[in-house]
Amino acid sequence: MSVKVSIVIPLYNKEEYIERVLKCIENQSLEDWECIIIDDGSTDNSARIVKNYISNRGNKWKYFHQENRGQAAARNIGIDLSTGEYIAFLDADDLWPSNKLLLQYSALESNKSYVLALSPFVIFESNSNFPRLVAHSNAKKMLSGWLSMTGFGGGLESVGLIRKSALGTNLRFDSSLTTSSGLDLALKLSDLGGICLLKEIGLLYRINDGQWHSNMGELERNLVIIRNIHEKRSKNSLEPSHFAYIYWANIRLNGWRNFFKAILKSIFYTENFRLQMIVSLVRRNLKARILGFINFIQIRKLLAKID
Repeated sequence: MSVKVSIVIPLYNKEEYIERVLKCIENQSLEDWECIIIDDGSTDNSARIVKNYISNRGNKWKYFHQENRGQAAARNIGIDLSTGEYIAFLDADDLWPSNKLLLQYSALESNKSYVLALSPFVIFESNSNFPRLVAHSNAKKMLSGWLSMTGFGGGLESVGLIRKSALGTNLRFDSSLTTSSGLDLALKLSDLGGICLLKEIGLLYRINDGQWHSNMGELERNLVIIRNIHEKRSKNSLEPSHFAYIYWANIRLNGWRNFFKAILKSIFYTENFRLQMIVSLVRRNLKARILGFINFIQIRKLLAKID
């Protein structure tokens, strides 16, 4: 029997967070859903926590185990097992406000030309009082900035709701990608229909150790693949902006002292792409900080409810 929304959670060693994630799903105001948890070979207590939580909670909850193959492969298994008209994805350490599914479902139901709904998302750290809020108002600009790395991405892997018919039998996450599979899929979906950008916060994205975004080697490898597939979408070569992003990301990992030295060096040697990239990165983070400050009370209330 089909449901309105299938929720797919790839799970790998998230024992500290997974129960709160399951609770935020159970608290969704849209109640016609199924949750498919794909355990991607966890070696901690994640599987036990999930099984204990979903036992005696009915057939809305489904747990599957596979040998470790990566998040993209786990999400694809979830898509293939799903019965919903729409598919939502949620990483096992992120959180949804209670109205997330209902708002996105209503938006896609009211406009059949949309194939994907995305929402603003909060970037937070457990021990920080300074969350950032990322909000997009133009899908074309969002995709362009995401592709060039000058802007924030859309967060498809945890906040996206996809019309399942758009995926068909062939369109899936590229399992060769680790950091950029959401970008790749969003770009391919944009060829099939519109992307709806909601105004209400739909995701609380938690920064913690061990996430793929901090693995510079993987990011660089992913960007090579992205350029090979999607270079034609950009008016200019993507390689200079990608190289500049990797440069600043590596500098940032080495501390603020090296960061300011690198800025001065780039100015002195007129490294234009590096200077353009750092301006873009500062601008996007400043905007997210300001939005986070403006919406601070709302964000804290959301976190207090579900974290």
